[in-house]
This record gives sequence, structure tokens and C-alpha cells, in this order.
Amino acid sequence: MYLPTKQSDLMSDLAAKLRGLTELLCSQTSPADEPFEVNATSDIFADAPLTSVFLITEGQVDYHLQNKLIMHYEAGDLIGLPRSLNLPCGQFSCTGPIKLVAYERDTLVAQANSDLKSQRNWAYMLLCMISYQEQALTQELRSAFQPSAGFVHFSKGETIIQQGDTADRVYTLLEGSADAVCDGIKVGEIHANEIFGALAVFTRQPRMASVIAADECTVLAVRKEEFIELIDHQPQICLGLIEEMAAKINQLNNQLLQSKGQSAN
Repeated sequence: MYLPTKQSDLMSDLAAKLRGLTELLCSQTSPADEPFEVNATSDIFADAPLTSVFLITEGQVDYHLQNKLIMHYEAGDLIGLPRSLNLPCGQFSCTGPIKLVAYERDTLVAQANSDLKSQRNWAYMLLCMISYQEQALTQELRSAFQPSAGFVHFSKGETIIQQGDTADRVYTLLEGSADAVCDGIKVGEIHANEIFGALAVFTRQPRMASVIAADECTVLAVRKEEFIELIDHQPQICLGLIEEMAAKINQLNNQLLQSKGQSAN
């Protein structure tokens, strides 16, 4: 078995161990029928009894779950065990001819429990399978929450955010500095490592101010949907944003007080 995407050496080793343990188990168990061939089909188990499991001896089998390709199975892999136990599972398909050997679930389980050594091998096989699935899930989650962020460079005077635009990105200033400008008036400054543009994402309102590069700038832009996912899974980001927003509000309040004081004089 192997993932549709690149998998780690650890996962490849686990897959090899699974094939070895599967071969050991099946070699000691009588098949339910003669080996057979299946041509291209969207459901290999469509006409198979519920308690049937298949050993692949030639070709590749694709496993889909909720219409998403999850896994490729190859010669030496045993498929259909969760299905034989009436557990939730996806669909096995193939795009070309494959060769299979059918086994009866209860016959396999009986062989697995025939002696202490077989029980250990069976337990090890199931643990290897769980470990492989665990590694696959970790890899999937890591890729799912890795933002498709882009690095963007701006020259001095270029507009990073335009006032009034729809908020579709959250930005982090990696290098340089920038000015926040509202209605042509400078209302704040943005420095390296600051996150900006998040407020409009949360409020779903147009940009309240423009952000203009004060010198050469490099920013990291993340789509709002991915930023919200990051907040859900890394709530500590929210704390930093709240602190920054509080500091900005305090700065604006001080500017407002100074402005009123000057007007009174």
C-alpha cells in the first residue's frame, strides 16, 4: 500500500512489514475459491459476500472514501477486512485488470488464533495497520492546514492593501515597514513581524484603511479561509492579534486625545 502523495520512509517500512505478515497469514490459510481476475470496475466488492476479503496478487487497487482517493493497494496487500466486519469503509476500484484471491473472514481469524505465535503475528499485523493509518492521517492533517501562502514584494510607495477593497487576505510583514492610511491621513505604522489586515476578515467589512509600503517590503499573504482554519487549530495566534489590536486602539485613543487638546488650545 502507498499514499497518492509522497510518503515517508517510515510508512514504506510499515507497508512492507504489513505485506510480510499478510503473506504469512494467508500462506497458512486455505482460500475460499480459486484465484480470479477482475477488469476495470468502480466497486471490486460489488458482488462479493460481506465476509469476503481479497488478497491482491497482481495489479493496483484504488481506495476512495467520500469520493476522495485515499490509498493505492498493490500485490501482497489484503483488502476488505473492515468491510467484512460491517465497519464503515470506502470503495475499492481498479482501472485495469487485477488478480485476486478470496478468503473467508472467519477462516482467516481462526488461523490467526490457532496458536500463540499466530496470535502474536495477527496482533502485530493489526498494530502495523493502525500505525500506518495514524501516520497517513498525520500527513494529511499537516498538508490540510499548511496555508498556500504567497510571498509578495512591494517597492516603496506601493499599495499593499487598498481602502474599500474586499478583505480576502491576511498579511504578515516580514521585512520593511508600512503606513496605514485612512482617507489620505496616516493613522498608524506597521513594522516587521506584525500581522495586519485581519480585522476586516473577522468583521467581513471592506478594508477600513490602505496600507502603503514605507520602504521595500516583503509580506506573507494567506487567504482568509486558511487563516480562519489556522485560528481554529492554533488559537494562540488569536492572542497575539488581540494584543496588537488593543495596542492600535490605545494608539488611536492617544492620537484622538492629542487632537482634542490641540483644538481646545
